[in-house]
Amino acid sequence: MKTNKSNSLKKLFKKVGIFSASNFLSKFKSIKNLKPYSNISKIPKNDRYKNIIKIINQFKIYKISSSKDKKAKKSDKNLINIDLSIYFLRFFEGIKKFDLIKTKLKSPKNKSNKKYDQKIGLAFYGDHNLIIANVIIDLNNNIEVIALNEIPIPGNIIGDSLVEDSNELANILLDSLTLLDLINSPLLFVLSSSFFNIHTFCTSDLKQISESDSKVQSKSPYLKANTLVDFLRMTDTKITKGLVRTIYSKRDFIKGWTDTLEIINVPIIGLVPASTHIFDSITSKITEEITVLLDIESTQSTLLIGSNLSELNSYKLPFGYSLYISDNLSESSKSYFERALNSIKLIMKETNQELPVNIYVMGKGLDVLLNTEIALPRSFQRISDLNLTNYLYKPKTMQIHEIVSDSIDNSISSLVSILSSCV
Repeated sequence: MKTNKSNSLKKLFKKVGIFSASNFLSKFKSIKNLKPYSNISKIPKNDRYKNIIKIINQFKIYKISSSKDKKAKKSDKNLINIDLSIYFLRFFEGIKKFDLIKTKLKSPKNKSNKKYDQKIGLAFYGDHNLIIANVIIDLNNNIEVIALNEIPIPGNIIGDSLVEDSNELANILLDSLTLLDLINSPLLFVLSSSFFNIHTFCTSDLKQISESDSKVQSKSPYLKANTLVDFLRMTDTKITKGLVRTIYSKRDFIKGWTDTLEIINVPIIGLVPASTHIFDSITSKITEEITVLLDIESTQSTLLIGSNLSELNSYKLPFGYSLYISDNLSESSKSYFERALNSIKLIMKETNQELPVNIYVMGKGLDVLLNTEIALPRSFQRISDLNLTNYLYKPKTMQIHEIVSDSIDNSISSLVSILSSCV
């Protein structure tokens, strides 16, 4: 949901928790705040990134306790009590107390004055990689990335689908936030598309817009007791009937992240899925009957098919870029996109939809499958080519730019577009 540009930063904090494409933080309630702990302040800045990696490497040899032990430890500490309530309001109250935000959200006479720029932390997790960026956003939604690091997260801290150790993950986050001078800045946390599923219902088909509705439950790929759903009411002006978008995720997956965010105790803007925000940004800018968005990750790809303010559904393609990586990058890229295109054609044939001129592409896979000599095949277009937001990202000019991937240019393009869509 876009807002008036001149009031963008004000609206950012007023709209916390009600983003157009979901904010799963609002699904949990905290009963006890845990104080953060980190030794990072004792370490010189130029050694901090190395220290983060060192912590991760050391943690790889730790023995993971049994699930019973974990439950016992969490019970003793009274970490989190799951309850579908207004968990995020606790963070919002904390945000409102910050003098930084109070002073910078006053309406300036000169809207280009850097005095009114806002520093925000922007984080993304997917494919066992954590990216955290320090960005500056002005009142016209221009964004500059001023510092960034990328951290590999081992499987004993975050498994295939769950946070295994919230305390250790919180320490890594705190160290990185301190390194990037973000410990007192609001943080927007974005999670990989692969952790979410999307389906759109007609409101007339539902008895109630609730997780307990039988039709809502029937579309969940997870067990009933482990399903968390976020709803967004929409209006289809073409067929004049109400629609509601449902975004599904695993309850214990979201809980693992809310546990972690509770521990780090920094002002949180939201905990949101990636592709839905990008999809809404595309459809708000480009008018077409059907829009297709492909998010390429390591082991699977997420496909979104829908249109502006109308039906949107997601599909999981059971392959990612890792299946096609070889010594011949040109052949790897060709093989992946040929299979992806065939899969998209089959899905659209089953749903009686015509393939659009362009299939928009995002995700880390673009950085892995393409380079300056290998371009996207016809029918595919990068979201960065759409100029969804104005941003500046120049790694060579940054004092802190530590990454483990060869390139994260396309990931940054996605992240700043998501941030822009939230303000």
